[in-house]
Amino acid sequence: MVSNEVVSIPGHTPQVCGWVSFQGIQATCVGYAVDNMDDVIFLYTAGTQQVLRSLWASLAGNSALEINQTLIRFKREASYLRFEQPLAMSRLYSLTLLHPQASLLQMQPGQECFYLLSESQEQVPLPLFYPMLNRALALPLAPEWTDYLWKVGTRVRFKRRDETGDDEDDEVMVREQRAIVPLKTQGCGGWRVLTATDYWMNVIEHGLLHGQIK
Repeated sequence: MVSNEVVSIPGHTPQVCGWVSFQGIQATCVGYAVDNMDDVIFLYTAGTQQVLRSLWASLAGNSALEINQTLIRFKREASYLRFEQPLAMSRLYSLTLLHPQASLLQMQPGQECFYLLSESQEQVPLPLFYPMLNRALALPLAPEWTDYLWKVGTRVRFKRRDETGDDEDDEVMVREQRAIVPLKTQGCGGWRVLTATDYWMNVIEHGLLHGQIK
């Protein structure tokens, strides 16, 4: 998909974080986020239009691009959003690729996960987390639960009762994996959020039962 609409790019004032390349073709890399198996979730590059379109064609043809010794590939089943724009006062262009599950407008319920992007890995995108989780799940959620859902989703271990207690053995719940895990990123922050209904139903029931949410 190609769009001429203005794109809101996660990240601070653009800073070069390396080169994105394929068989000698290079463009400047401003930011990226990749998931397991090096699947690209977000890529922001700049260069000549011919170079950018060559790199796009390589990705679309299932080739791997390289950024600072990190290989990136397309998720084959995803229809990526592609934004190409000329850069002012130059002959260069910017190219942004975005996985549809990283877009609140494009994401589809019923997928195994969605992705969150932010300005940095230290900046948690809570205002975006709630509406995306609410859209992904066929469960009743309340905005005031956002902090609790994020806190529990990033843990594999937490107390069933009063979390402020000092008793380390007080009914601890342990999960096999976190529902929210960081992506590998440069120039931005990123997280994968699993959308298993049973998991989040358990989290909500736990919070209601123990008075952590109402």
